[in-house]
Amino acid sequence: MPILLILTVLVQIAFAVHVIKTGREYFWIYIIIILPGIGCAIYFITQVLPDMGKSHHVRKASSTLLKAVDPQRELRRRRDELALSDTMENRLKLAEECLEAGMSQDALDLLKACLRGGNETDPHILLIIAQAQFDTDQFDKTKKTLELLIAENPNFKSHEGHLMFARVLEELGETEAALTEYSVLARSYPGEEARVRYGLLLHKNKQLEKAKEIFNECVLRAKQSPKYYQKKEKQWLKIAEQHIG
Repeated sequence: MPILLILTVLVQIAFAVHVIKTGREYFWIYIIIILPGIGCAIYFITQVLPDMGKSHHVRKASSTLLKAVDPQRELRRRRDELALSDTMENRLKLAEECLEAGMSQDALDLLKACLRGGNETDPHILLIIAQAQFDTDQFDKTKKTLELLIAENPNFKSHEGHLMFARVLEELGETEAALTEYSVLARSYPGEEARVRYGLLLHKNKQLEKAKEIFNECVLRAKQSPKYYQKKEKQWLKIAEQHIG
């Protein structure tokens, strides 16, 4: 038997034993056996390395790989936590997982119980509710939720919340108000999405020169930015480049 094959089998056995001894979910054994090379690599990065060191980068890589292997894993874990302890914190965490999984109505159902006991104006809860409402095309309700958030929490800052407010104004046909919000975001939003959306709305409303100026700024900024930024904003930069002509 070739040495590489022997080593692979030994590693599989070692990781299978590790699964059992540490009480991890048994689906890992199937992954290790069915995908001997990549399965062992994924298991090592996501399960063994985090025990060896609690690096932020290791945790991030582990989370990404785990979601790729088992997208519903975190959702199941949050459901189990809520079943054991029905607290506001556990409801919020499960609601956030539901949003990420595209289950926005489920998130809304969970969040209803969170707006009690003095939490009716909590900005973090209101922001999650607004996101769930937006994702389910409840634009009037989204606007009202965000307006409540702003009125009750004037010092609360959220780039994503601000962008959502501009987008909901656009969806409701309040173009001038949306353009005003986008113009502010164009100077403050940490990424190209807000600027590109601003350019798209300008273009839609026949303000072609201003739109082209915004798109050119996006492309120029990206050229002067690090490679990781260009990669992260690739989707929006592609749209900007397409509209420069």
